[in-house]
Amino acid sequence: MNPFFDWLIDPSQRTYLVYWFSSLAIALIWATFAWSERKAYLQQLTTKAYWFNTSSAQDLVLIFLNRGLFLLLGITWLAFTLDVALAMLDFLRLFGDATELDSYSHNSHLILGIYTLVLFLLDDATRFLLHKLMHKSDFLFRLHQVHHSASTLTPLSTLRIHPLESLLYQIRSSLVHGMCAGASFYYVGFQADSWQVWGATIWVLVFNFLGANLRHSQIPISYGKFEKILISPAMHQAHHGVTTMNYNYGSVLSIWDRMFGSFRKGSLHYQLPKEAQPLLKQLMMQHIKWK
Repeated sequence: MNPFFDWLIDPSQRTYLVYWFSSLAIALIWATFAWSERKAYLQQLTTKAYWFNTSSAQDLVLIFLNRGLFLLLGITWLAFTLDVALAMLDFLRLFGDATELDSYSHNSHLILGIYTLVLFLLDDATRFLLHKLMHKSDFLFRLHQVHHSASTLTPLSTLRIHPLESLLYQIRSSLVHGMCAGASFYYVGFQADSWQVWGATIWVLVFNFLGANLRHSQIPISYGKFEKILISPAMHQAHHGVTTMNYNYGSVLSIWDRMFGSFRKGSLHYQLPKEAQPLLKQLMMQHIKWK
């Protein structure tokens, strides 16, 4: 692997590339079922204007900024997550000592499955809550508007995040993983590992191989009735619309949006910003007038 590539994209981000190639295959299959109507969506992916524009260039700059921030604070996040885990362990001990589960060798798969499921649900629910808060708070939306200012949705737009928003999501991640780790120490007596492939839990892996990574694209794949459970690419694309961005805050599960009244089907029409705003204006958190 090229050393520069290793520096730019860490293992967790590298999964986006794997997902994207699998999503392209799914997009091809999707298009073949109604080729005359859907081929235009694939054809636009081969145009120069789709990949080489101001919005996509801004995506690249933000990827560099956030990658540099991650490298500077990588050890800090590890220490913070560990502190959260120990604090969670001390808190639970206030209620007494838990009895370690006996015969772990016989229950290992069950424990692993429960831990993976709980971690996934907490991670997805807190992503939803933070995302919704980013929209409801004027100050936080000044950060989040960087992501919504993309006038062209490409796979790079997934990582189009203001550095301060990236910090908030990292804090959220450290809190969730730290609390789960502390609870695991308390109830099991050691740190249980979740089922992971390429740095992602198996649930997220399956979800992305269903084409979910196409949500930052202009290929409107809908899950039909399954959208009552899962966020489809079409649902998240609608979320990027100038007038429809207050719907579909979820990352994987759409049940949170249904619970909080922000659910909309993926068939909803939407319009992206017509032009990219100056990046410095976005980074300085100046108000953007959506066009």
